[in-house]
Amino acid sequence: MMSITQKDVLDSIRGIEGVEKVALISRTGMFIDGDSFDEEDTFSAMSAIILGAAETATMGIGALKKIVVHLDDDKMFIITSVGKKGVLVVLAEKDVYDEIEKIKGEFESII
Repeated sequence: MMSITQKDVLDSIRGIEGVEKVALISRTGMFIDGDSFDEEDTFSAMSAIILGAAETATMGIGALKKIVVHLDDDKMFIITSVGKKGVLVVLAEKDVYDEIEKIKGEFESII
């Protein structure tokens, strides 16, 4: 049996209807894999910081599931955690979090 790779999981997420780009970033803000975004280093660092800040702000209120940034062209930028070490960012035409949630667990054994 072949083991699942990061690329396989990212490709599964790319296959969700409405997904335009997806990237996997470390909690320290380093780009790991996925589609490129402009200013990749800054993009990666800021995505990790946004997730960490939101988790800190909501501590004691409840577990953070996702951060959704609504863009002016009706697209959505979704940030969510992947295990203890990863940050998943997705640019999509709609909120695809429920579909992502079904797939992102596959990263657990990889990162």
